[in-house]
Amino acid sequence: MKYSRAIILVTLSIGLLSCTAHVGLVKQDTGKPYCVKGKTYVPLKKVAVGHVQKGIASWYGPGFHGKKTSSGEKYDMYSLTAAHNVLPMNTLVKVTNLANNKAVVVRINDRGPFIDDRIIDLSYGAARELGMLRPGTAPVHLAVLDARDTAKPTQYVAQAPKPSPVRAPNPFYAQSSMGLLALSRN
Repeated sequence: MKYSRAIILVTLSIGLLSCTAHVGLVKQDTGKPYCVKGKTYVPLKKVAVGHVQKGIASWYGPGFHGKKTSSGEKYDMYSLTAAHNVLPMNTLVKVTNLANNKAVVVRINDRGPFIDDRIIDLSYGAARELGMLRPGTAPVHLAVLDARDTAKPTQYVAQAPKPSPVRAPNPFYAQSSMGLLALSRN
């Protein structure tokens, strides 16, 4: 009797510790329940086209660029992707910024956000399309357009236009009798 209580207590303690200690990148693409900051999330196996949700969106960018997402692919901050805590991976979602009525279609490829009342964490490219880079968050409406087969890799890769590089004016000048002449570095 003493041993069975001890085993139960140890098992519960390990379960609680693993739940509260897990913060950060969630390796979750199997659809199994996972725990972050003491809260358990159960990913949906299927979601109906037309499923809607309203709440707050945030975005993430440079600090995660090139790192693995929960789906295993590398995060490209310019792609039109997003993190959602329960929608199946590769689900296509139309996100509408309720503050300015701009909309973008994103593909779910990561888990999150895990902050308060936020419902979706958008890539930098998606946030730029929605006009929410400066405020950082925005009230949004989500509508599921297509729930992709999560067992197959998706061929859908949406890309926001990448910013064109800004060329600084040529900083090299020479004085001549006709005035300043710009010298080329090339």
